[in-house]
Amino acid sequence: MKRFALLGEPLGHSMSPALHKAIYRQLEIDDASYRTVELPQERLKSFFTGFRVGGFDGVNVTTPHKSSVIDLLDEVDSKAQLLNAVNCVNRIGNKLIGYNTDLLGFAYSLQQNNVDIEGNKFAILGAGGSAQAVGAVLAEGEASKISIVNRTPERAEELKTTILSVNGEIDVEIVSAEDLANSSSDLDCVINTTSLGMNPNVKDSPLPSDFFTENTLAFDLIYTPLETKFLREAKAQGASVVNGVQMLVAQAVYSVEIWMGGNIVAHVDMNALVRDLEKTIK
Repeated sequence: MKRFALLGEPLGHSMSPALHKAIYRQLEIDDASYRTVELPQERLKSFFTGFRVGGFDGVNVTTPHKSSVIDLLDEVDSKAQLLNAVNCVNRIGNKLIGYNTDLLGFAYSLQQNNVDIEGNKFAILGAGGSAQAVGAVLAEGEASKISIVNRTPERAEELKTTILSVNGEIDVEIVSAEDLANSSSDLDCVINTTSLGMNPNVKDSPLPSDFFTENTLAFDLIYTPLETKFLREAKAQGASVVNGVQMLVAQAVYSVEIWMGGNIVAHVDMNALVRDLEKTIK
């Protein structure tokens, strides 16, 4: 029996166990299990000591451990190293290797929603681990301009550095939410990477209600609820909207591909996984 898990704290909202079980069913894998492990920072090192000698075959990593696990690994994929964020760890023997599948998940969701990156203007709300992945994907795709809104200037500068290290030709600016609102009509897409609007704080939104135009796509990485206040207000103003379910599904499938080997992505029905997960969330 292969054993996998999600590490983080808190994890009460996580849909990952149900999602991974659905992936295993589609692939007709009956010798794999997946569960959550709520892990405070002070227990992280001891957990990885057990993981290394066979506690699990692979783990996903979420808040607040995506950066702190790096020092506990033997190798880190170049993109995860760039982002200073690991969300997938594979164990080969007693060797632990870290990856970042958030990049792949976000890129997949953009592609499936026919969002062109090249030459377009984006805004990223937040500057945490997920924002780093978003910024790297936009930089690789040759966005023309990326605006960053974040409460902590230092974190915003770190995200700017990541973006420019991937593509130094991009116009990157750090702005306030108010300044962003003044130029909102020029934006092609706004991406919320913060937790504002996530259950149970569903009345929160990172932007004022009159921010959007019908020409701007609103992308929220949150998936609980399926329609955040951010997306609901954007839709009311005629904007197209995308939630975080597709990205969640894709990053999970890419994790399974890392753990199991082979071209897993080509052998699963991603749309069915998205539909089933949305029913579970509702």
